Amino acid sequence: MRRMEMMRLSAVLALGAILAQTFVFANYTIVHRRTFNLNATFAGAEAIGDVAFDGNYLYVSSWHSGSGTQTVRLVQVGDIGTLLNTPSGALTPGWTVTVSATGASRDTRLAYYNNHLYWGVGLGAATGTAIRRVSTAGSIDSTWSGDGQLLPGEINPSASRFDTLDIDPNGPALGIGVFGSSDIRRNNLVTGADLPATGAIGNLPTNGGNTRDIAFRPDGGVYVRYNSASGTGASGIYFAPRNDDGSFGDASPVVGWSEGALQQAFVAYIPVNEFFFSGFSSLVLYNQRVSGQNKIFIYNVGNGTFVGVNELNGSEQVDDENNPVGFQNTFLNASWGLWNGRMFIFVVNGFTGAGTNDGYTSGSFDRLDIYEVVPEPASMLALGSGLVSLLALRRRRK
Repeated sequence: MRRMEMMRLSAVLALGAILAQTFVFANYTIVHRRTFNLNATFAGAEAIGDVAFDGNYLYVSSWHSGSGTQTVRLVQVGDIGTLLNTPSGALTPGWTVTVSATGASRDTRLAYYNNHLYWGVGLGAATGTAIRRVSTAGSIDSTWSGDGQLLPGEINPSASRFDTLDIDPNGPALGIGVFGSSDIRRNNLVTGADLPATGAIGNLPTNGGNTRDIAFRPDGGVYVRYNSASGTGASGIYFAPRNDDGSFGDASPVVGWSEGALQQAFVAYIPVNEFFFSGFSSLVLYNQRVSGQNKIFIYNVGNGTFVGVNELNGSEQVDDENNPVGFQNTFLNASWGLWNGRMFIFVVNGFTGAGTNDGYTSGSFDRLDIYEVVPEPASMLALGSGLVSLLALRRRRK
């Protein structure tokens, strides 16, 4: 009889293990891990504009609000293992690369692929804009695109200015968005040479003439961040699926709002479902260039269980149990990465003023925030309670 009970108990525990794997990740949330103050590095009119992650180290790049030619920089912030064990607050980063770019409130974009960073500076300007390939050790590739920098006139079809860039998984290749067109240019990641462009994305307002950012899905589809030409009309996020020949199908609206037509606008795709856990919805993150909307907005794609968080405002409590000051303006951008089986979302908020170089619970400053996508353990606890009840029942029978 005792052997029979033990067999039943073993079966229950085996079933519990299976159920745990099935239901422990039934829900998830986003947890604020750290807020770092980088204001001493990006002083005055220079501000953080974008962030990238190579699986170990974090990098941020800057833009400049001053007119004329200005100095901007690419900075290695640090490795994430160390950062997660460093208290929130002022941070001294690692190496820095500086270049000159056109200022006057122009933008910067940063993307990582295969031990190199692709860094676009002066974006949105007609002159002084370029994309560079930089090693993770901080060395600019002087031979990429011939002379170390890719200019708008050197792409095919040529353009007067760049507005954005991202890694196109179709190839892969460097995908480049330019002013006045929804045709995404593509260039070789190793040499910088031209590759076939995608052709225009159909069904965008004015055919994508005011595309401000692009974000590719792993399947090659693209999210487009659109701003109204007038500065007062409808803006929003559109999605265009990828065709087998590399072109795009017609775009469909995802979410819309009303705002001004400004350069520092972003969209980011967080492939939670594809790369972290297939039971969770992937996410689209974006900002709104509307006064007082100092937030990262979150849209659930719907290919899994929705995350129960609609926005990130920067004031969410961090691990040291303090609440940081909220994001100070609409100069926001975001990226993501995997590390040690964990998924993180990285957010930067630029500040174009004197600011404060210390602390993070008050004041205004250039900042980097680390969030983590965290499975909620509630169902695991429920399963554990059920197993405890079964064991108690067994004891009573004895």
